[in-house]
Amino acid sequence: MKWRTEVQVENNNGYIRYNHSMVAIGSCFADEIGGKLKDGGMDISVNPFGVIFNPVSIMQLIQNTLDGNLLDSLILERDMKFFHYGFHSKVYGTDKNDLTKNIESIQYNIQRRLLEGDRLFLTFGTAWVYRLIEQNTIVANCHKMPANLFNKELIDLDKLKERSVLLFERIFEENPKLKVMITVSPVRHVKDGLHENNISKGLLHLLCAHLVNHFKQVTYFPAFEMLVDDLRDYRFYKEDLIHPNNQAVNYVFDHFKQSQFDDETMAKFSLHEKLKKAKDHHFINASIEEVRKHEDYINNLEAKLTEL
Repeated sequence: MKWRTEVQVENNNGYIRYNHSMVAIGSCFADEIGGKLKDGGMDISVNPFGVIFNPVSIMQLIQNTLDGNLLDSLILERDMKFFHYGFHSKVYGTDKNDLTKNIESIQYNIQRRLLEGDRLFLTFGTAWVYRLIEQNTIVANCHKMPANLFNKELIDLDKLKERSVLLFERIFEENPKLKVMITVSPVRHVKDGLHENNISKGLLHLLCAHLVNHFKQVTYFPAFEMLVDDLRDYRFYKEDLIHPNNQAVNYVFDHFKQSQFDDETMAKFSLHEKLKKAKDHHFINASIEEVRKHEDYINNLEAKLTEL
């Protein structure tokens, strides 16, 4: 008797290696998976623009980064800080010039990863977007500005498909070795309404399917299906019943590793995990001998990593 709907993940053995330059952009689920890769010693920039939920803003950020376009008309001041409607609030400045320098630095670094790097991970969270009425522009973040400044709407899927294809064609032409993995975040946006959230996720899946069918360099990782169809139980969520808990994230990441890592990468990653755990360990009333043994253990792990 079967008790679960197990999700089959395509085996991309060697898709991710330690010599790869990578960037992860999108919702907080990109933070989770990208963060684990970073903790494992990999060369990855995780949500450099901050958490971005909708694919329109994600594509716009990539486009502006490639063009070196700042769009300073979208800069605003709030609570004696300067923000940009195209970025998360973690990207800010003490004045307009300070913000501009921060954004230009981010764009310079990510442009290099897009045009010279190996992997791009995109996680789409919602198809609901907010349009700044005054400038008729979809924003990535409303920055707690008054609601009457914005209109809420669903993405225009056909326009986004067309725009995404043109953008990807440009990227792959300039960087033929780049490969893109896309996912749909399993985090439900219940504030939009449950029915509205389902419509939103459906549109995101259609966008992913379109890009996968259009480009051989684009693959889809079923993180959404693992949570919604496989685990599908509230014990795998945090207290808000919306965000996956550590057990669920680790379950998804284990599948990710098994399907994307080759044996050499898996061995290195395992050593990095052990090394990080050892370095994070704090002693309470430990003897000198115990501390020395622990230091020897760390040195041994570092020596093994050097060998690999």
